[in-house]
Amino acid sequence: MSAPLPSPVSRTGPRAWWGAWMRGELAFTRTMALVAATLVVAFAGDMLRYTIGWPGYGAVVLVLTVLLGVAFVRRRSPMRPRHLPFALVAFVLWCGLSVIWSQYRGETLVAWGLQLLTAFAGLTMAVSLTRFQFLRALGVGMRLLVYGSLVFEAWVAVFSPGGLIPPSYLRDGTLSQFLGPDAPTTPAQVPANFYWSYGHLLDGGDLQGLPGNRNLLAMIALIAVVITVAELWDRQIGVTRAVIAIAAGVFVLLRTQSATVVVALAFIVLGAALVLAGRHLRRRGRWVMYATVGGILVAGATLVVIFNNEIFALMNRSSDMSGRGDIWRAVINLGDDSPLVGLGWISYWAPWLPQFKHLAVVEGTSYHQAHNSFLDVWMQTGFIGLVFCSVLVFTALIRTWWIAIDRPDTPLIESVREHGHPHLAGMTAVPFLIMVALVVQAMTESRLLIEGGWLFLCYASIYAKLRVQDPSLLPRKTLTARTGPINVIVDPVRDI
Repeated sequence: MSAPLPSPVSRTGPRAWWGAWMRGELAFTRTMALVAATLVVAFAGDMLRYTIGWPGYGAVVLVLTVLLGVAFVRRRSPMRPRHLPFALVAFVLWCGLSVIWSQYRGETLVAWGLQLLTAFAGLTMAVSLTRFQFLRALGVGMRLLVYGSLVFEAWVAVFSPGGLIPPSYLRDGTLSQFLGPDAPTTPAQVPANFYWSYGHLLDGGDLQGLPGNRNLLAMIALIAVVITVAELWDRQIGVTRAVIAIAAGVFVLLRTQSATVVVALAFIVLGAALVLAGRHLRRRGRWVMYATVGGILVAGATLVVIFNNEIFALMNRSSDMSGRGDIWRAVINLGDDSPLVGLGWISYWAPWLPQFKHLAVVEGTSYHQAHNSFLDVWMQTGFIGLVFCSVLVFTALIRTWWIAIDRPDTPLIESVREHGHPHLAGMTAVPFLIMVALVVQAMTESRLLIEGGWLFLCYASIYAKLRVQDPSLLPRKTLTARTGPINVIVDPVRDI
């Protein structure tokens, strides 16, 4: 399954290594490095916005977009628009069409442009890298963010134990954009939620890391752990490196204390168990498994509704999930003004718009997302947009599930024991497991619609649509004759 080297590197040393890498002679290619950098920026964009501000962040995004464009052109993919997932195209076009009735047309145009750029990045990743190359790049990017966050938190704990305010917030006029004309003039008066880090590494408090948000950092750590475990299972990473990465990821998960990610982890464990079972069941057995799991989920949801106070108390959270109930009610009231087509696509809530400036205020703090991706989509694009988005998420989840349990399309990993039996690779299940985590996160966060969440959703939907080609495990036959052959990302040399 590992990508073989095109040619051996005869010389050693930094200069020889650099030359070999630039010639494409190393397993971790230049495109993989570009993808890893793009993923870091997508999942931790605030890291750049906190330091070099929005202009600098925009410049970085522009450079990455140009480089991705070059990679896309050089790939010369035989892909055609008809190969794209219908729900993805429909949802993106509907978001763009909403500029016609949008209450904030300028912001809708900008938001749609960013949505298109991110979707293009996902497309480029799907056709420029094989699935294992992409997952390796994703693992590298997420581990870098975990390690970097620990180093950053250690630096803050030692040199700024009172917490660190983003440097860009201290520039003239920045805080007034968020807090109005009465914005504080000294760091000591800045509200706690505006801090990049609280410097809690040594005193046991919550960590926010480079993303500046404990929930985002927890999701990054969870993805890093999932990929590292799969790489270790497939022997694509050394034991020492894997143990260090997993230990760092678990430490961050414990120190972020994100209830959402704890639930996502539980669903990932369930998803992994289902993949292991699904790979060994015939079609009838899978339907029995689906019915059983569906019944368990319905029963579990019923128990959560009945005993929500007790359950959230065990997780040290209020029953309305830290004020999210108030935010959801405010969003529903606003969305009722245009329930069919929505107010207009915006993705990020622009804090200067009157519709959002004071929409979600909890304990004196304004929040600029609905804390539920599907509710956010409905408010912005109405029931029509919600249908497109829901179908997009559902089809990406189902198709990645089909790929995860497809035995013929899953490489065998030889046993390290002399007479041991080979086992099916774990990496082919990783896209499905990450999709499970993102769907769980979408229930309490709107990150699925922007940056890293939207990027991975676009990648997963495109990758899965291209990869699924009428395998026997599908519930029905696909009509590939209507679209033509779509095996545009299968590389017989590297995709093994």
